[in-house]
Amino acid sequence: MSTGAHMDLEAEPGGVPAAAPPPPADVGNVRKDLFLAYKTLGVVFGGLVTSPLYVFSTMHMSSPTEADFLGIYSIMFWTLTLIGVVKYAGIALNADDHGEGGTFAMYSLLCRHANMGILPSKRVYSAEEQLLHNQSKTTKTPSNLGKFFERSLTARRVLLFMSILGMCMLIGDGVLTPAISVLSAIQGLRAPFPAVTQPVVAFLSAAILIGLFLVQKYGTSKVSFLFSPIMAAWTFTTPMVGIYSIFRYYPGIFKATSPHYIVHFFLKNKKEGWQMLGATVLAITGAEAMFADLGHFSKKAIQIAFLSSVYPSLILTYAGQTACLINHLKDTDQENIGKVFDDAFYKFIPRPVYWPMFVIATLAAIVASQSLISATFSVIKQSVVLDYFPRVKVVHTSDENEGEVYSPETNYILMVLCVGVILGFGGGQAIGNAFGK
Repeated sequence: MSTGAHMDLEAEPGGVPAAAPPPPADVGNVRKDLFLAYKTLGVVFGGLVTSPLYVFSTMHMSSPTEADFLGIYSIMFWTLTLIGVVKYAGIALNADDHGEGGTFAMYSLLCRHANMGILPSKRVYSAEEQLLHNQSKTTKTPSNLGKFFERSLTARRVLLFMSILGMCMLIGDGVLTPAISVLSAIQGLRAPFPAVTQPVVAFLSAAILIGLFLVQKYGTSKVSFLFSPIMAAWTFTTPMVGIYSIFRYYPGIFKATSPHYIVHFFLKNKKEGWQMLGATVLAITGAEAMFADLGHFSKKAIQIAFLSSVYPSLILTYAGQTACLINHLKDTDQENIGKVFDDAFYKFIPRPVYWPMFVIATLAAIVASQSLISATFSVIKQSVVLDYFPRVKVVHTSDENEGEVYSPETNYILMVLCVGVILGFGGGQAIGNAFGK
């Protein structure tokens, strides 16, 4: 006789129900990728997603018009799409060297699969990696380009030079991005408090960055645990303000996604337009960290975070800023119209949310520095392994992720350089001119 509802449970000896089967491996992988994608916001994308703090403020035009702003937004939209989506998310992330990214990861791939290296690499490969390498050497026929590099020592030296140049540019980015991000955020104190001078802003920014460099020794995982919630808040609030500005000031802003606005911009402004290009491409500042920081996370996690959060956030934020600045043209007399770019980010923030956004912007600017700092540690480690950089101490800060590293010497040199840039240049616009022009 049945005394209750039928329960389809397999019973172990003794009548004890068996434990539920574990979830499929795919479910566990998806959860892990989503969690890593969340953590990338605090480490990989800080520099890229905070670029709205300073991109417009570094621009200057003598007599900007509505058509000019549409052209500027069109340039930024297509720069983010082609460089961010196509180049990095679509192509570069698939060219990893056993999970490592960056310029030297690509160079290491070329050295391993073709005889393009000059000095022998000191990297120790696993038995599996060595077997794959030997199989590829015996089964693959070198291409004509590969044969050319193998025969030409000059070509191999040029390739090495370009790799080292790419590494140096990334390190330079790691110095300039923290400086300009924090300075641009703290600049928001000057509008409500005119007594706050530019030297005070510079000293506050330097103190904040010194504190950031001092916590690097604890490792990327612990840092990202603190930073990811801040960047999640930033990537949510700035596009919300952007949507508000679009509907209030210029609902038709997305017509600027047509490339013909770019052509019209350059035909109209000629030399001044080409000079502006250096400032507009700052919209992609920090995108290289997507590839350079690959060793700290996974390819899928970076792709998920960029395509679902970072890219839409930037597109909406820049659209809102452009709509707001077009509206400011109406309220600016002809004599001061060239100053419409000044303090562009805080003009874009509605008064009721000014102070909450100032706090979030300042915290986000601190986080922005982390992506390039982590990327610098990664490329230094790779170049030391390839014996193309002086031997510096490299500490592994994670038992789970081999690519998560910290270099004390590199860290403190970067700190001194960042503080020197802030105190030397003094203002975000001056750093922007050095950065993108």
